[in-house]
This record gives sequence, C-alpha cells and structure tokens, in this order.
Amino acid sequence: MLIDRLLFSDPVPLLMSKSLDFQSQRQLLVSSNISNMDTPGYKAKDIDFKGALQDAMGSGDGLNLKKTQSGHLGSGMDSLRSLQPEVYAEPDAARSNGNNVNVDKEMSKLAETQIGYSATVQLMSKRGSIIRTAIRENVQG
Repeated sequence: MLIDRLLFSDPVPLLMSKSLDFQSQRQLLVSSNISNMDTPGYKAKDIDFKGALQDAMGSGDGLNLKKTQSGHLGSGMDSLRSLQPEVYAEPDAARSNGNNVNVDKEMSKLAETQIGYSATVQLMSKRGSIIRTAIRENVQG
C-alpha cells in the first residue's frame, strides 16, 4: 500500500531529519568560528553534508548505483541512519596570529545554513500535510 511505503520505508523523512541534524551542527561550528575570530592559532571548522550524503548514498564519485531488488547492495536507510558529520578545518590562509577565520565568509555560511534549515522544516511540514490529506481521502473514499 502506498501509505505504508510513504510512512515506513521511504528514506525522505530520515534524510530530512539528518539534514536538520547537520545544519544544527554546522550552525554551532560557524558560531564557534565567529566567537574565536580573535583567538590566536584558531582554525575555522566546517562540515560537508553534501559530501557525506553522497558517500552514504554511494554516489561520491558521480557513480550512481541503482537497485533492481530491495535486498541488493544493502539498505540505503542503514547508511543514512549511520551518517555522522565529519568536522574539518578550513584551508583558508591564516593571519599573522595563526587564526584563519574570515568573518564575511562565516556570516555567509551562517545565513546559508539558516535558509537551508528553514527550507527543510517547511518541506517536512508540507510532506506531513500531504500525508495527512492522503490518509483522510483514503478513509473517506
């Protein structure tokens, strides 16, 4: 049944949840970077959700694998569930005190992350509304 598949085997809710987790973590990292912009020797940090997601989905090098049977190649849901953010140091050039935080870049990342978070929340809300409508229509029909 379509509703069962939407509610229990569709990876989209898990993907959106992981997206919110990553964006929250990135928001904290960027805030920490801005807080430490005058700390000598501090290196700005970030995470790469897109890269981590591509690796988890098996398309990191542009090679997309397609399953013909649900049991083939393992479950995409398992790789999504175990997806964790990898923090890396920004490779930007450091100032004389060894600090490489670029405030303009960090503010841009902060805005980008906030927009992504808000868009994901709106998508989750819209998806829930569509599923509620489908359930009501199925019950009445």
